Amino acid sequence: MSFNSIGYFQFDNLMQSRVPLILVLLDEVPLKSWYNSIVKMHIDNISVVTTAAEAVAAVQDKKLPNHFAVVVLDLDESKSPTVVQELEKLGYINAYYIQGGWNALVAERQNTNS
Repeated sequence: MSFNSIGYFQFDNLMQSRVPLILVLLDEVPLKSWYNSIVKMHIDNISVVTTAAEAVAAVQDKKLPNHFAVVVLDLDESKSPTVVQELEKLGYINAYYIQGGWNALVAERQNTNS
């Protein structure tokens, strides 16, 4: 299911461009420490902090069209692909997870900035 995954560059571009989406956070991550205040406000507005078991319901509660972008992030990609699969079964056509999770984002960001 890697075609539904994105990496650091795609994710960072979504955040920096403040693209409208739902960011489902399955684990606590210090994401906002990477960005300036405007992007931090965007992250606050788009984030849903939940568990894997409740993630699909949390997205559905937003009552957004099924073409609205959803990005799911966990620590290590152990839970996010399953959530994306469930969203797809419900007709969400722009659901993605971060390949490798937060740990991969951190590693790729460090390689980019070094």
